[in-house]
Amino acid sequence: MIRRLSEIDLPRRLESWAPRLATELTVAALTIGAAMSLRGLIESWTPGVVPFALSFPAVLITTLLAGWRAGTAALVFGGIATWYLFMEPRFSFALTAVGAVNLALYAFAAASVVVFADAYRGSALRYARESEQQLREREALLAALRESQARLDLATSAGGVGVWDWRLTSNEMIYSAEAKAICGFPPDQPVTFEQVRAIIHPDDAPRTAAQRERALDPASRDEAPYEYRIITPGGEERWVLARGRAVFHERDGRMVATRYVGTLQDITARKRAEEGLAASEARLRLAVEAGRMAVWQIDAATGAIAHSPELNRMLGLPPDARPTVEEINARYLPGEFERMRGAAQAALARGERFFEAEYQYRWPSGEVRWLLIRAEFLLAPNGQPRSAIGVLMDVTSRKQAEERLKLLAREVDHRANNLLAVVQGTVTLSKAEDVAALKEVIVGRVNALARAHQLLAEARWEGADLRRLVEEELLAFSLGEAARVSIEGDELALPPAAAQSIAMALHELATNAAKYGALSTATGRVSVAWTRSPDGRLLIRWTETGGPPVRKPTRRGLGTSMLARALEGPLMGETRMDWRPGGLVCELELPLAPETLPAPAEPSPS
Repeated sequence: MIRRLSEIDLPRRLESWAPRLATELTVAALTIGAAMSLRGLIESWTPGVVPFALSFPAVLITTLLAGWRAGTAALVFGGIATWYLFMEPRFSFALTAVGAVNLALYAFAAASVVVFADAYRGSALRYARESEQQLREREALLAALRESQARLDLATSAGGVGVWDWRLTSNEMIYSAEAKAICGFPPDQPVTFEQVRAIIHPDDAPRTAAQRERALDPASRDEAPYEYRIITPGGEERWVLARGRAVFHERDGRMVATRYVGTLQDITARKRAEEGLAASEARLRLAVEAGRMAVWQIDAATGAIAHSPELNRMLGLPPDARPTVEEINARYLPGEFERMRGAAQAALARGERFFEAEYQYRWPSGEVRWLLIRAEFLLAPNGQPRSAIGVLMDVTSRKQAEERLKLLAREVDHRANNLLAVVQGTVTLSKAEDVAALKEVIVGRVNALARAHQLLAEARWEGADLRRLVEEELLAFSLGEAARVSIEGDELALPPAAAQSIAMALHELATNAAKYGALSTATGRVSVAWTRSPDGRLLIRWTETGGPPVRKPTRRGLGTSMLARALEGPLMGETRMDWRPGGLVCELELPLAPETLPAPAEPSPS
């Protein structure tokens, strides 16, 4: 109450309508008057109880309300009232010793009240003002703290961030509502350290423990964020991002961590997206590698090109090479770059953003490769290409296969014409005693050509295996008895023309052996062997044994003529017949060196 009175300061409040001194005197007079009135009232009820004690509270209140001058005025007014009450009624204004002592005591006591009351009034007023300022500052601080907390709650809620506080001294875990939701903890129950440790994925627990130890170590105080997996009490696996900071205090002369506070964020969606992106990139990389493609991108303004080991491999360069666009363009075969640029410009002129073309490119080693480029133009707002991105593929094998197919088609056409000519000649030269015999002769020779043709077709007309050719011809005449036929020689692929001719020659020899020679009897045998000389000439030796006695014919028969015609001519071959008594020995010789073989004839325009 006294403090509240000391804050009133009536003269300052009333100085707008009255002088300050007049106000102080008025306050003193009114207070003393009120005290004396109250004393008279009490005296009338109980005479002698209250001599002049009410003057001291009046002086005290006056001093606290209006200051030391008002208190002094109250002292004077009270002294006059005391003098009047104690002296005037009994001694007719005569100053007695008792009255003087009472008056002195009153003056001393009242003056002390004025001094101490005014001193207390000043200190109380200052204390009240300071307390009021501190109260305002505390209220402002609390308001700012509440506003900051509201902003923090809004930010953490909007960002899905939970706040946690691990008090190490008591091992108490304090989790915000958001942090509990992330971890799958009940929102209305406290969180324990054991619960937090139990939800960490077993594979990530050692790593998180190591990070925690570094954070709580005063020497390192590691505050780096870390990611790990948790398994919620419901069994759901989640990825979280944690950030933590330890609070240290000094104990017994050393720093120790007392709290570990931080945030927790659910990043499961981001990790799933990263995993999906990584899987997509892996599939794309696998598809590019499986398709033997190289991805490239070029900036039209700067000419900068995105390099990669795959692109360098396509261009015949080391994996770490960084060629410029000019260096790449310089290796186009003459005219190819101009053709490609014209085709790209034509595509842009038609409003097309996609472009595809094949071109020939020379590697630094000098090898020429066929490359297929597929590109998409990324256009600027003005319609001009800003950049281009695409893939590059090496199609050399395909182009070579296409060339082989074209050559094979020409070769088949040429061989078909030759085969028809051979069949026509065979029919023309074939003779027999009757139609049935003539038919048998023609069918046998055509079958020989057909077998050779089949072997060539199986080898894509690149050559027929000599051993299979011999087996095909002889097994048909050996009646399935493999012991009657002996074949010896290395693996050898005959050119198409040589295969057809040798097939015809072997057919004639086998037919003659079956009719008149070794294969006409049960004890006869035929041996076929071949060798190849260093200069590339092929020598095939046909030997018959165990057959009927042989005599050299007196004239050249049709079979001998067919043998000679089969190897002579364009093949430049030679046939040698040795009619030995024990059996026929025939040698077929022809050159197989590439430079001695005739070039295949081009197909006729028809």
